[in-house]
Amino acid sequence: MNEVFSYPVTQSAFLLENYYILTWTGGMLALGAAWAIFFRYGNFKYGIDLGCLFKTIVIMAATMLAIGIPNYLNVRYYAKHGHEGDTITLTDKQVIYQPRNGKAKSFALSEVKKVYKEPMTFNPPPTHYVVAVIDSIKVDSFAVREDLPRFDEFIKKLKSATSVNL
Repeated sequence: MNEVFSYPVTQSAFLLENYYILTWTGGMLALGAAWAIFFRYGNFKYGIDLGCLFKTIVIMAATMLAIGIPNYLNVRYYAKHGHEGDTITLTDKQVIYQPRNGKAKSFALSEVKKVYKEPMTFNPPPTHYVVAVIDSIKVDSFAVREDLPRFDEFIKKLKSATSVNL
């Protein structure tokens, strides 16, 4: 029955591997620019006044944005493109999940005990988890997103092969 399901690749490999470095670098450059403007045009006095409070608030806001915006962008990017290039192979005896750049996970069909949808989706598309109990000791799983081409077919075939209620 060897059936292969794979996520399409819509981004370049360089961007998929380094998006977090690029956004972090952009955020730090923005923070450096805020500090450069602060030191160039800041009027430094020794004393406490409203100007000092205002400058502190500006630098705190710039720091918060320089760290928060890349984090927000990274979460959104991973939600949309994090599984690109991953493949799932369903054979007669096992299901194999091969990430684009990681180590493959393989479960015997008899070890798959549960397939469930995440209770609340913060970053679409919704994710389903395939959970396996290995040697009645170790619990392991992998995630399958609903944007997988032929997702419904994969779930039906997995359900019929494992007789797990989904």
